[in-house]
Amino acid sequence: MKILVIDNDSERINTLKSLEFNGHLVQVIATLSEVSEFLDQSVCQMLVLGPEQLSGEPLKMFSAWRESLGETASPWVVALGTRQNGLTGIDHYFPTPFDNIDVIELPGLRGVPSEPEAMDHTAAMEICDGDKDLLCEIAEIFITDSPKRVEKLTLGLEMKDCKAVREAAHLMKGSALNLAAGSFRVANQKLERAGIDENTPMIFFWSDQVVYEYNRLRNTLKNMVGGAWGIS
Repeated sequence: MKILVIDNDSERINTLKSLEFNGHLVQVIATLSEVSEFLDQSVCQMLVLGPEQLSGEPLKMFSAWRESLGETASPWVVALGTRQNGLTGIDHYFPTPFDNIDVIELPGLRGVPSEPEAMDHTAAMEICDGDKDLLCEIAEIFITDSPKRVEKLTLGLEMKDCKAVREAAHLMKGSALNLAAGSFRVANQKLERAGIDENTPMIFFWSDQVVYEYNRLRNTLKNMVGGAWGIS
């Protein structure tokens, strides 16, 4: 699950980040304005708001974003702290303080949107004209070659090389198209755009999404090739 946290308390943030040990992606931003333009269920399945986000200008911004997005496309919104009467758009309140044990309950909340499948198997088979062997061949190539592209991305990030980042994203976007991997494709598309714009904060934001979706897709493909499709 992808979880986006808007909070400024380091202790709460570190506790929420512990969910990454359970395989979740936890990203932290300072204000909703940084992501409100594109924030929906494809970016995160859960949005966690710190107490400071529930009053004044941050609350006005949140209310405007939630109203414009609509219920069907919105992430599950969790507010940290005690329930406040009269607030709309909040799906759940999570009491503070909390520890690493308490926070494990967050991803299991009823109503949180499910992550989309890493790959659309039906669409991928259509791309391959129904040829299962061809799809498995494409999957095996991705499994073998993609770590080099992730390594290129990582090196580009370390060297602050926007050109290397956007080139890596462009190559992985093409692989995503061949495999009907929608979430991976969109993350790479956004990362490529951030690289072109040399937008450092968004480069790091989308690179985290790319790596997370890459791992989901690679695990799906390994299971497909080695298990579900009966191929050793």
